[in-house]
Amino acid sequence: MDGLDEGSMAPQTFLYGCVLEAGKEVTFNPTDDDFEHQLDLRMACVDTTTKDELHTVEVEGQDVEGEKVKAVLVSLKPSTLPSVCLGGFTITPPAVFRLKAGSGPIHISGQHLVMMDADQSFDEDDDDDEDDEDDEDEDSPVKTKPAASKKAAPVQNGKGSKPGTPVAKQAGKGKDRKSPKSPPVILTLPEIKTKIMEAVKKGVTLPKIQPKFENFVKHGYRVSDAKDVAELWQWRQTMKEAK
Repeated sequence: MDGLDEGSMAPQTFLYGCVLEAGKEVTFNPTDDDFEHQLDLRMACVDTTTKDELHTVEVEGQDVEGEKVKAVLVSLKPSTLPSVCLGGFTITPPAVFRLKAGSGPIHISGQHLVMMDADQSFDEDDDDDEDDEDDEDEDSPVKTKPAASKKAAPVQNGKGSKPGTPVAKQAGKGKDRKSPKSPPVILTLPEIKTKIMEAVKKGVTLPKIQPKFENFVKHGYRVSDAKDVAELWQWRQTMKEAK
C-alpha cells in the first residue's frame, strides 16, 4: 500500500465517519507519531435532510513533495446521484474535507488504518502497566505473620502449675496490716478550758457533781493528773458562780 512492505507491516482497522456542512471543514490528522496512519474512503452519500441541489466535496492533502493539493472527491445530488462508492480511495494524513458547493449535510465513511510492525500492538501499553504492577508487588515488603501467643504450661501428672497470686489478693493483704497509731495529743489546761467553753456555747451541759465532772475531763480531754483535775473542778465552780 503506497510502497509499504506488507510483509513487515500489519494494519489495524477502525471505523471512520464524518459529516460535511456548508462552512464547516473536517480534518483528519492523527497525532500519534509511533504509528503510520492512512484513511481508506469507502462511501459518500446525502442525508434525508439534504436539499436537492448539487453538492461538491473537496479534499485537501499533500503530494509526494509535501505540497498542498486540492481535488474534487465527489459530486452528489439527492434526486439524481444520492451516493457514490469511492472504492478504497486511500489518503495519507493530513487531509481536510469541505463542501465546495451545496449546504449539506453529506456523509463520508471509510476505514482508519493504523500501520505497525507485525510484532507491535496497542496492547503493549497494557503489558507495560502489568509489568509495572508486578514490579510494585515485588518491591513491596512481604507481610510477616504475627508471632503466636505463648501457650499455657502443660499439665504435669494431672496437676497444672500453681497460678501466681492475684494482684488484687496481694493488695488485700496489705490492707489487713494496721497502721501504727499516732500518740494522743496532750492539751494544756488553758486549751482544755477553751474547748470546754466552746462545748458549753454549743449546748453541752457540764456535770454538776465532782466525781462525774472528773470522769468527764479524764475521758473527754485525757486529763490524768490529779492536780489538773482538781484545778479544772475549781474552775468549773467558778463558771457556776458566774452564771
